[in-house]
Amino acid sequence: MEAKIDIEKVIKGDHVAFRTFFECLYPKLMSLACRFVDEQVAKDLVQEVFTSYWEQKKNIQADNIQSFLFKWLQNSCLNHIKHQMIVDEYESRVRIAEARIAFLDESSDANDVLKAVINQDLREIIELSVNKLPPKCAQVFRMAYFHDISRKEIAEIMEISPRTVEGHIRQALSFLREDLKDLFMLIFMLSNMN
Repeated sequence: MEAKIDIEKVIKGDHVAFRTFFECLYPKLMSLACRFVDEQVAKDLVQEVFTSYWEQKKNIQADNIQSFLFKWLQNSCLNHIKHQMIVDEYESRVRIAEARIAFLDESSDANDVLKAVINQDLREIIELSVNKLPPKCAQVFRMAYFHDISRKEIAEIMEISPRTVEGHIRQALSFLREDLKDLFMLIFMLSNMN
């Protein structure tokens, strides 16, 4: 009966009742939290549960407030663990990416081979995208960018006007810029990490 009266006083905003309530439940909540997380994190999460409960006390309707707070704290601990796993995985991926970039930046014969393989992969990705262009547009693009043939020579070889060659190149570049935007962003990011 006394505990229920204390809860009713807490709900009404009685600071003395809340202090008693806090002192009674704090060790039990700490014991629960320490099963999931280290002591400092447990202190923070328990404190957060009490603070949130105090702020929302009038909106919370629970038959057993102790069980309610235990469940709340358990969920807070699990959310913290999930968040920490995401942070750890992200940091691990960043470390792997940084190691790969450092490896690529070292100048060695083996690294030159690796760079050649990567350049070949990029060329293949670009070629797949070029294949999506209309045939004449793709042909003009390949001649201009893969074979380094001048626009004037392309016009003569294909028997089209230089203006048409320019149109095909503009169309190809516009399409490729959109189709390969993720690849360009990755290359840009990697080149700016040095």
